[in-house]
Amino acid sequence: MTRTSRSMALASAGLLLLGVAACGDTRSEGSSGGGGGGQTNEEGQFVVDTSACPEDATTELAEGEPIRIGTSQPLSGPLAVAGAANVSGFNAYIEKVNADGGIDGHQLELVVKDDAFDAARAVTNAQAFVGEEAVFVNLSQIGTPQISATQPIYEQACVPQLWSITTGAAFADPEEHEWTINGIPPAPVEAKAIVDYIAEQVPNGTVAEIKGSDALAEDFGTALPALAEEAGLTVQEAQTIPAGSTNIDAQVSAAVAGEPDAIVLEALPNYAPGFLTGLARAGYDGLVVLNSSANAAGQWVTPSDPAGEGAVVPLFRKDPTDPRWADDPAVQEYLADMEAAGESQAAQFGNALDGYNFAVMMVQNLRDAVELEGGLTRANVMNAAWNMDMERPLMINPQNVTSGPEDPYAVESGEMGAYSVETGGWESVGEWDYSGESAAIIGQG
Repeated sequence: MTRTSRSMALASAGLLLLGVAACGDTRSEGSSGGGGGGQTNEEGQFVVDTSACPEDATTELAEGEPIRIGTSQPLSGPLAVAGAANVSGFNAYIEKVNADGGIDGHQLELVVKDDAFDAARAVTNAQAFVGEEAVFVNLSQIGTPQISATQPIYEQACVPQLWSITTGAAFADPEEHEWTINGIPPAPVEAKAIVDYIAEQVPNGTVAEIKGSDALAEDFGTALPALAEEAGLTVQEAQTIPAGSTNIDAQVSAAVAGEPDAIVLEALPNYAPGFLTGLARAGYDGLVVLNSSANAAGQWVTPSDPAGEGAVVPLFRKDPTDPRWADDPAVQEYLADMEAAGESQAAQFGNALDGYNFAVMMVQNLRDAVELEGGLTRANVMNAAWNMDMERPLMINPQNVTSGPEDPYAVESGEMGAYSVETGGWESVGEWDYSGESAAIIGQG
């Protein structure tokens, strides 16, 4: 579909919204909220059901009123560095947009709360966001348990839960949970990229998994074995890192002892340096594969030099510390915006680029919503997210498209990158593109 026809269809979606009566008079009272029941209109565009939403979900934001954006991030705990970097990226792009006049005369306000990567704290934050903070959207909640726990809160209030960060496959399902949309490839899609690469390099080879004790590991551990079997690979018994453990030498030794052709890390990126150095000490010379949470080379791989040489990772966005992107206009613009916002120190972190890039997507959703019949409402923002066609030049493949239940995944392609100690960055060793195929892959895995 062309951008022009998509915009016209979105306008029709807005017209449809006007025919759906809202009930309730506040975000928390008199409403059972959203949570399934959206429909596809005659133009093929998905439209959220607002019949059980509070009235303000379909009320246009008053002229000049700020757009309040809530984000709950792990600013303490095991992912504190990542959470803080996300916020730095949000801040930089939001400052840029505000300096250019905001969105249709509305300035953006970022409301940040710390959840320490803890689901209970994320719930408390979400309750505040839909309550006294009265946010217009929630941006980039991190983690499957955190998103699962907060999703009902945003559904009840009909507040968009935009561009969540999770490998869980259940968070791009507009027919069941129309107020939550995921911003990264689900684990089965990424596992497919990993499996296809391994099968190409070592046909009929063996694979060992080193898994964390978290939702990310569960997502990968559920998907990868079936996909590997389908590709003709044999998966050995997985080695699991005990919860809270900081040393994974035992798991590395056990995996190496099985003499697999490839070893895959299915854990949060803070385990990557120990994983790489452990394999190097063990003299392992097979394929070493990281999941994409470790795709910022300078942040997660370079500290283990030279142990990371040749390690492979699925990439779907550019790495701000990778020399091959040094002259890339989009990366240069990102770095300039980070400097202008006083965030230069964080700019090297991949998570900061992620935060900036998710803010880019959110802003496009807001701008698209302005053009819909009924104007800038929370419902229109969600419709814009489910029917999106935009370019993000910081992505490996810039075109990002969603089309409701037919294709709810914004990111489905990228490349495999092999780490180079010489450059401190990634060298492309292949492409992966499953555009429009994610639902089938999830069913396969």
